[in-house]
Amino acid sequence: MAIDVSYGGETSAPSPLLRRSFRKAFPAAVRGRGVYVWDGSGRRYLDFSGSAAVNFIGHGIAEIPAAMKEQASNLEFIHSSQFTTPVAEEYAQELLAFAGENFRGGAIFFTSGGSEAVETALKLARQYQVESGNATRHQVLSRTQSYHGATLGALSVSGNKRRREMFLPMVRQFAHVGLPYCYRCAYGCNECAWQYAAELERAIDQNSDKVAGFIFEPISGATLGAAVPCDD
Repeated sequence: MAIDVSYGGETSAPSPLLRRSFRKAFPAAVRGRGVYVWDGSGRRYLDFSGSAAVNFIGHGIAEIPAAMKEQASNLEFIHSSQFTTPVAEEYAQELLAFAGENFRGGAIFFTSGGSEAVETALKLARQYQVESGNATRHQVLSRTQSYHGATLGALSVSGNKRRREMFLPMVRQFAHVGLPYCYRCAYGCNECAWQYAAELERAIDQNSDKVAGFIFEPISGATLGAAVPCDD
């Protein structure tokens, strides 16, 4: 059965796919190569999206499907509650080596995406506090204008108001602190790094028996891509 994937409004038949918007027509991407994507009509697009705005390895890179095929041919899926695998152990070691000295002796927990990774981190922070005898610690502080994912837990620690607004009755309310944003710096951008650090310390002090952790984006992505701290 052929389905028109380029429909754009009332004159087209509904799609069986629940799309991100009912107000726009979506071209059908049929192939990609490097930084380019082609739709069904042959039109070429330069892909600036970087996947979900956080990574991009290029389309049609032969080594990637080859590695996926090799792994799937040997072992498709094994639950981490029952087994480990050589490839997971090797990749975790490689990631820790890449992460630098501050992560020496650390450990990697693999997830299927960013939102799930944040949810796992929130649960891990809570579990650590409970098992350490600090059951009152449940709050996770974050920064204003931050975005940590689409799931409810991730939205609870995200500071972007527009993304949170509709779901406010369903998400937790935690404290948010400022972030280094030199274009509209709240502290004049002279010693702002220390000022923002002090703001975080005050937020922790005000919730001293409730804070379980602090989550932040080293460089903000989805909601604040241009706000990079000063060189000094």
